[in-house]
This record gives sequence, C-alpha cells and structure tokens, in this order.
Amino acid sequence: MFRAIVVSATLATTLVVAPASAAAVAFPGPDGWSRVAVPPSPDATREFQQWHIAGDISTVTFIRDGSGVYADALATIMKNFADNNIKPSTNKDMPCQGKTAHVVEFATGPDGKKVVINRMLVPDGPGLVTITYARAQDSDFDKDVKKSETAFCTAMPS
Repeated sequence: MFRAIVVSATLATTLVVAPASAAAVAFPGPDGWSRVAVPPSPDATREFQQWHIAGDISTVTFIRDGSGVYADALATIMKNFADNNIKPSTNKDMPCQGKTAHVVEFATGPDGKKVVINRMLVPDGPGLVTITYARAQDSDFDKDVKKSETAFCTAMPS
C-alpha cells in the first residue's frame, strides 16, 4: 500500500500540466476512445488532455509542461523505484520526435485489481511531455493507444 501511495504521489508530482510551444505537436487521442472534458488551464501555456473507454478503467493522459524538466522528472521516477524496490517491467529509452524519450511500465494496486501504468516522458523544448496509459493488469496494450503514441512520436516539430 505504501509503495502505491509513493508511486502515485511521485507520478502526480511528475505530471504537472504543460505549456504549449508554437511548434508543439498535437497528440492524437486513441481512435474509439472518449475524450474527457477538462476545464481549461488558467495558464494558457499548459496543456492537459485525457481519454477513456466507457465501462473500463483504461485512461490515456497527455500533459505538456513547459516548466517541467525531462531529466528531473526521469530522475524522480527512478529514485522512487529504487527507494521502494519497485522493478518496472519496462524501463528503456526510445526515439520520439527525433529525441531520446523514456518509457517505464509497472503494476500497482492490490492483488486481483492491479493497474498497469505505462508512462512515456518526452523532452519538449525546455519542457516535458508525459503520456500516461493506465489499464487493468489483465488487459493487453490497446492497439489504438499504440497508434496514437506512434503518430505523436513520428511527427516532427515544424
């Protein structure tokens, strides 16, 4: 339980909402998913979007944070994993928009109700983009979420 709380707190800290730059690439939400209505940010330079599947716990959250620092966010997540002996099932660098991004995936929650958190961190100018996909542990990675992430990562800023 403590690990889940610490992981959740660290993720919340890392997932601050984000400033959009002029050359920012839009994140195409997954096909067939419902976009969640969120109130506009009081800071026009920040962006927060979320999608879900009706009747399912699955969600995709996209945050562009111009004040976030990629290296700091990644270091915070890695420290939390080390401090709490969490072994992510995925922990690797990957290309995204011509930059080195990082993806981590881990399960959290009580047995029988675990949720898999897949988080991609992408450097975005002086800021950070975070794409978080949460799903039930017994669910496969949704092909439409993968298509959205791939479309975002292959789009080059103009």
